[in-house]
Amino acid sequence: MTNYLYAMVAVLLLMTQCQEDVSPRSAELGEAFTMAQGQVLKVSGAETDLLGLQVEEVTDSRCPKDVVCVWYGNAVVKVKVLGRNKKGQSVTFCIGDCRPEPMRNKHTQTVDVDGQEYEITLLDVMPYPSSDSQETHKNVKLQVSKGS
Repeated sequence: MTNYLYAMVAVLLLMTQCQEDVSPRSAELGEAFTMAQGQVLKVSGAETDLLGLQVEEVTDSRCPKDVVCVWYGNAVVKVKVLGRNKKGQSVTFCIGDCRPEPMRNKHTQTVDVDGQEYEITLLDVMPYPSSDSQETHKNVKLQVSKGS
């Protein structure tokens, strides 16, 4: 019985370790990356960490791809941006029908972190809704670049 218990604990630890390796903990300035809600990620450039990001909230009301809807809907993502001084600010992104703004498939916001401007772009919210899936776990695809 003890051997069985040890084997189960070993399998659980191995599965946990594999899951942690799937999502990135850091990304380079200018490259696109995917994050899950609650995940924290450091964005680096040249030789230093520039800022940290955490996906705080994801709301997806887009019309499922296999349904005809009166309204297209939208996906709203709230991201917390942290500088080196750990002072944070929240930024909200919206793709889809984000009235009164026009339809958009990506959304860029400019933030000031430690005296430097960065452009953070929401590229996608995945998976796209479908009528046969009640998927509640959402991932977001983001990109960070230096501001102009």
